[in-house]
Amino acid sequence: MDKKQVLQIIELALKKQVTFLNLSEGGKNLSFLGQISYFFGFRSQLVSLPAEIGNLTNLTSLDLSNNQLTSLPAEIGNLTNLTSLDLSNNQLTSLPVEIGNLTNLTSLSVSNNQLTSLPVEIGNLTNLTSLNLWRNQLTSLPAEIGNLTNLTLLYLSNNQLTALPIEISNLINLTLLYLGYNQLTALPIEIGNLTNLTSLSLSHNQLMSLPIEIGNLINLTLIYLDSNQLTSPPPEIVAQGTKAILGYLQEMLRDSQRQWISKLLVVGEGGVGKTSMLRALRGEAFNSEELTTHGIDIKFLNLVHPTEPDVMMQLNTWDFGGQEIYHATHQFFLTNRSLFLVVWNARQGFEQGKLYYWLDTIQALAPESPILLTATHIDERCADLPFTDLQIKYPQIKGKCEISSKDGQGIDTLRQLIAKNAAQLPLMGEKWPTKWLNAAKAIRSHLEKYISPHEFGRIMGEKGVAAKDVLVLGQWLHELGDILYFQDDSELNDFIILKPQWVTKYISQVLESDRVRNNSGVFSHAHMEELWQDVTQLMHKHFLRLMEKFDLCYPIEGKQDSLIVELLPFDAPNYQEKWKEVKQRGNCHEMSIKFKLNTIPAGIPTWFFARSHRFSTGIHWRTGALLADSPTEAKHLALVQAFPHERYLQLTVRGPCPQNFFALLKDGIEVTLARFPGLKIERFIPCPCRANCEQIFEFNYENLQKRYEKKRAKIECQKGMEDVSVTELLFGFEMMNLQNVFPSPQSNISLNVLLARLDELEKHQLKGQEKILSTSSELLKLAQLKYTNDLTRERNKIESYCPKVFVIIPRDSNNRQKNIFGQRFDLQLYCEAPGCWHPTQEGGLYEIDDPPQWLKTMAPYINNLVSVLKFAAPLAGPWLGIVNLPDYQEKFKNHTEFMKELANQLKESKGHDDWKLATTDASGDSNLERIRGASLRTLHQLLVEKDEKQYWGGLRKVLTPEGHYLWLCEHHAKEYER
Repeated sequence: MDKKQVLQIIELALKKQVTFLNLSEGGKNLSFLGQISYFFGFRSQLVSLPAEIGNLTNLTSLDLSNNQLTSLPAEIGNLTNLTSLDLSNNQLTSLPVEIGNLTNLTSLSVSNNQLTSLPVEIGNLTNLTSLNLWRNQLTSLPAEIGNLTNLTLLYLSNNQLTALPIEISNLINLTLLYLGYNQLTALPIEIGNLTNLTSLSLSHNQLMSLPIEIGNLINLTLIYLDSNQLTSPPPEIVAQGTKAILGYLQEMLRDSQRQWISKLLVVGEGGVGKTSMLRALRGEAFNSEELTTHGIDIKFLNLVHPTEPDVMMQLNTWDFGGQEIYHATHQFFLTNRSLFLVVWNARQGFEQGKLYYWLDTIQALAPESPILLTATHIDERCADLPFTDLQIKYPQIKGKCEISSKDGQGIDTLRQLIAKNAAQLPLMGEKWPTKWLNAAKAIRSHLEKYISPHEFGRIMGEKGVAAKDVLVLGQWLHELGDILYFQDDSELNDFIILKPQWVTKYISQVLESDRVRNNSGVFSHAHMEELWQDVTQLMHKHFLRLMEKFDLCYPIEGKQDSLIVELLPFDAPNYQEKWKEVKQRGNCHEMSIKFKLNTIPAGIPTWFFARSHRFSTGIHWRTGALLADSPTEAKHLALVQAFPHERYLQLTVRGPCPQNFFALLKDGIEVTLARFPGLKIERFIPCPCRANCEQIFEFNYENLQKRYEKKRAKIECQKGMEDVSVTELLFGFEMMNLQNVFPSPQSNISLNVLLARLDELEKHQLKGQEKILSTSSELLKLAQLKYTNDLTRERNKIESYCPKVFVIIPRDSNNRQKNIFGQRFDLQLYCEAPGCWHPTQEGGLYEIDDPPQWLKTMAPYINNLVSVLKFAAPLAGPWLGIVNLPDYQEKFKNHTEFMKELANQLKESKGHDDWKLATTDASGDSNLERIRGASLRTLHQLLVEKDEKQYWGGLRKVLTPEGHYLWLCEHHAKEYER
């Protein structure tokens, strides 16, 4: 649109005395200007505004979004009747001071521009209720922003703010404050005055601590803190979510004390003298007959603080048995934020002491923890060690020491070195709420090895811990390794283990058993009675379930026995015949991925085998397994192998449509690898044209994803010199039409591609074409799983605590109206079983009280849900108990068709105020994320109000072994029970 056209619009608008002017997008033909009382420009792409805009003094709403404006004329300040001004998605570098004249504004959006500062005159806009400054380059805010006391919504995410003015505390009506993706290092304590806040986003900043005054925000239901460097509240509290954070801060407001306790983890090969060294550090006499440690031995070491006067530090020393069979068990207790002593025998040399193995393991499990190297037996031989080279490769190493436990050489030096490094641990001197600290001391000193949750709560209550905080403190102590308390596991939460080393003693007995090893790792009831004869039958069940929880074993189907994965034989059985057979069936495709690691710690891949036991074919060995997608009629087989010396894992899946099974197993491997936060992982996809390659060529998985995002459909194989489809490499199929497939980088790429592929298959599907029907079914399972998983990326957000798949149905189905907004509606919950979405059978049907307002908020969410739901098939099975299948299928079809119609009408009506923002490209703490969060909170509120007991049609939340949270009916939930 040129200047002449803009002036024409202004002239006509002035003549018509319009109140609403949209120069963003909308009308396609300027000839309509004379027929309406508000005006549109079509994709205006304005680079400047004429001063004459200031003549439109009747305007109450002005939309200038999605243009190329770099500045605004001062005359815009004449539009004193404006209540809404949208300047988003331009290139504005500043706002004129005259904007302060627009004192009737209630809504101002300047998001996605290039503002570096705000004029102080913005403080004149005291009627503002919504201010959107998301995605600019603001480095500071004027103190005058504190004048905007009517604000309820303030969006400041994706800027460069390093601090907030104290005056922000004046905004006492704020309910939403978004500060994510900035450079904040601290918050003013006055933020605690914003007591009406319900949502506070601080993710992706540089915060080290939160002011305890945030505990005053009693209405806060959501606080986002991910990707900061918080030490207070402790990460174990932050991980539990908003309620836990508020509970901790509220107790800190009342009273707090510092705790001078931390952990010293002592590791190394068996027989190097770890226990003797700890005895010497405690001043105990040397024992030449010291027995080797089985499992874990926990004692205490008291050291004087090197800089704090009159402070005695207490180190809980965890002495780990060094035999290899224990390594997979120990790794659950090798926690971050601890001090590690890696011990080796100077007489045998550092290579025999496997220093590189232990350093790799610690780096993978606890990448931020300091390490001290200690050589023993120096009375027999000098310690020779490439210390400088080791420090370059492992920066965690903070020092070394050489000792003799026998004659005491170097013990004082080692004690001082430990004290110096222990004093710098994040747990040392950590502030605890006083009542919580007293309760923790009581639990640690309790003589019983295990107690009930009721007794645990009683002890906590005696120390003044509020009932609402008991579970929070229990989870904190669990994460610190003081106790074992699996609150969410119905088979383990009957008891709280107060002495974790006591459990490892009995687990070690199983791992050491020659009878179990000679039985190919099968742990029978007879073995249990023999090895655990000195504990009750009740504890037998508990110990076994703990081993399953730790992925050390799994129950063998149809038997009372369990398979101990760490005792599987190393020799592979004959699996090739069955593996090749699936290729001979015809219509066989293959997907494969290789995980290259810097080290393969104990537990990989055996933990994965235990997690994936429901896919077992009975063919497994210590480093490999053959898996099937069904125990009875397997369509797909998977081969998972680890190659420890080459340091990689390989997953390959074969079958007619391997994508779903491949994705499930890949997710399972990723969950296993995620237990090692410091593990260095590279992922590679073998080239499918390898038959023409002299040797197999591999594509870097991350590079393929970047290539896809840049809309490059092909990549050349460097061996075969052929062009290969990027979508085939990433997703297992080549798209026929890529034009509308590429999503924005912020979307779930896999889900968008799957939906595009399903749409493509649907268009080309022929009646009775079983190949396409089968493919569609497998891809639908995966699409539905991707959809639900994308909504539960963070477990502790409120939206993960309710089902998320539903349909909206008219209350009076016999009186369907063309205009949906005049009707009454019900919400019907669905089971989220991948590939089997179906309505709940008992309950789960709720009336929507205010349909227009509810649908207005839920519009973007419904649109996304329909994109997946429209492919759902009316599958029936024993979980439904259907008598009349045709009626059910017709009802199911009507549900999905109405949802599609509903989504279309919502789009046409632009029912949601922020619909446009919800569909724009955004990153980070974006408007899309904001709107999705608002929708999920609205859904959660409805379900809680309508169903206070949260029965929700019998659906229950299940965490699958692959790390997916699903709300499932009783039938489908059983599929994931061990």
